[in-house]
Amino acid sequence: MKNLLPYLLTAALPIAAPTTLSAETRYITDLLHVPVRSGMGNEFRILHRGLPSGTQLELLEDVPTEGWARIRTPKGTEGWVRRQYLIPEPVAKLKLAQAENNLARFEQMEGNLGGEVRRLEEENGLLNTSLNSARTQNQTLTIELKALKALSADALNLNERHQKLLHQYELLKQEKTMAEAEIQRLSGSESHKWYLYGALSVGLGALLAMIAPHMRPRKRHTEWAN
Repeated sequence: MKNLLPYLLTAALPIAAPTTLSAETRYITDLLHVPVRSGMGNEFRILHRGLPSGTQLELLEDVPTEGWARIRTPKGTEGWVRRQYLIPEPVAKLKLAQAENNLARFEQMEGNLGGEVRRLEEENGLLNTSLNSARTQNQTLTIELKALKALSADALNLNERHQKLLHQYELLKQEKTMAEAEIQRLSGSESHKWYLYGALSVGLGALLAMIAPHMRPRKRHTEWAN
């Protein structure tokens, strides 16, 4: 009779259709252990000795009027537990563990980010050094370019002056050649003139020698007679 009492009480209660849910998630409350039974009642066979606090379950059916819920454990065991032991959110222990895991993950991320920041700072320092070196090199090249431009201008001026001097030199060479030719011509004319003078002198001397005897005064015969 005692075994039939729960069934009679169930039949006497108003009929309430069990609520079948589409696999919602529930958690065991922050208690010790909750047994899983084969039916809605403490008289049913225990399928699991006790689920520890914080165990995540899959809610298959909820019967609020009876105070029971059909669940599935992470290992696939299906059974009934008191719904008063089920909560929709993780217990404080799980929340703490999750918070600690998140904190550790965030600290690891912070460490990684800190290392990345340091690496980026080092790269930034190297880039700044390279930039400063490039700027210095650019300034040096600018100064050298100005110097080359100045030298190029001077070279052009020197080339122009050189060309003018060459032209003047060629003119002077021509003038020198003409002057030497004129000197040679004048020298030849002067020598010829002196040669003519000498020939004339010789001729005149010969002529005088020839006519000199004839130009002596003759003695009078009267003077010889006396």
